[in-house]
Amino acid sequence: MSVHLSYALWRVPEDHGDPRNERELDERTRRSIEEEPPWGRPPWLIEQARLHLYPMLWEATRTAWHASPDAERHSLSQQLVDHTNHVLRNSFREQLGIPAGPTRTTEWRVKPTAIAEASLEVDGEHRSAIHIDTDPFVYAVVFRVDEHTVSTNVFPRDSLPLLNLSLTTLV
Repeated sequence: MSVHLSYALWRVPEDHGDPRNERELDERTRRSIEEEPPWGRPPWLIEQARLHLYPMLWEATRTAWHASPDAERHSLSQQLVDHTNHVLRNSFREQLGIPAGPTRTTEWRVKPTAIAEASLEVDGEHRSAIHIDTDPFVYAVVFRVDEHTVSTNVFPRDSLPLLNLSLTTLV
């Protein structure tokens, strides 16, 4: 089982209404977000649509739980590579030259050889982790929460100056 979390990126976190928080949008996209369609939308959908005004850290955090972890398939390195490639394939297709639709091209994928030892602050303490810090589009880091649970985190490299890479576990 896994849970994937995406986050809105606030460039000016103390004022979410500040226009500097918004991403560049073409006029058609902006209208589709801001204008109410003739058939109406429920409040929760209006709120979700408005989030598209802001840059997103798409599926940045994945927490996976395995009842009986397989040493190879569920290793930290394999889970980090899988999550990183998932984000690259879905968020950086154009930059990677991946054609639209199904494809068999794989030269863009990160490899396990890109992994290195790291440390990550979790709940105020430094924890042992591994990361991928060689990809031009993303930075990725993983740590083991417990024997069954792993947290992988993949962030767009352009967003790193705005992020504090310390995590808090939620119970």
